[in-house]
Amino acid sequence: MEIKVKEDELCAILVYGNVPEFMPHFAFRRDKHYKTAGTKIIKCPHCGGDFKVVEATAKLELICYPRKKNIKWHDAIPCGICHQEVGIIYMAS
Repeated sequence: MEIKVKEDELCAILVYGNVPEFMPHFAFRRDKHYKTAGTKIIKCPHCGGDFKVVEATAKLELICYPRKKNIKWHDAIPCGICHQEVGIIYMAS
């Protein structure tokens, strides 16, 4: 599913539970790159390139909203391809 993000919109990913790829200052060990079973690729909402690879059981939700709304992010991660920032909001489990 491709998402078109307008220039006057911001995007954030809602993270439910413990997802090590989005946790700040959290070290974890990942299997080799050829063992991709049980993973899903999160695409950048701005350019559509690969943003992060997470476990298939991770609960994530993407929201896009106008820049005028005042929504606080816990963290922001830039895309490695287009360098646009995507906000990270940690939801209480």
